[in-house]
Amino acid sequence: MAPTAPVVASAAPSSTAPTPAKARNGKPQAQEAQPLTSIAAKIDVGWGNILYVRGQGDGLSWEHGTPLHCVDGSTWLWATATAKDKVVFKLLINDQVWAQGEDLTVEAGKRIEVEPVF
Repeated sequence: MAPTAPVVASAAPSSTAPTPAKARNGKPQAQEAQPLTSIAAKIDVGWGNILYVRGQGDGLSWEHGTPLHCVDGSTWLWATATAKDKVVFKLLINDQVWAQGEDLTVEAGKRIEVEPVF
């Protein structure tokens, strides 16, 4: 059986995260919320394993992975409110085993949901 590429389920706009600011008097000042750029990976990587992301954009690196947050037994999440441009990425198990297929991209302020294949 030939390897398959990861499934991209959604590239919908993401929710927003507030960015509080204080006026000179120290009281919170109303400020426009920054849109979240997020990657949601639907996969069970097995007990004791961690899903990582490597790439370029918003502080990611191709040399060292950043762990995703485990939301539940089969959902992993990485999100940022500071991306100014697209984020190119690839997922890894334990920052060692690369997902199959091409690099993936999420635009700043958008959410992508993937089902990686290892």
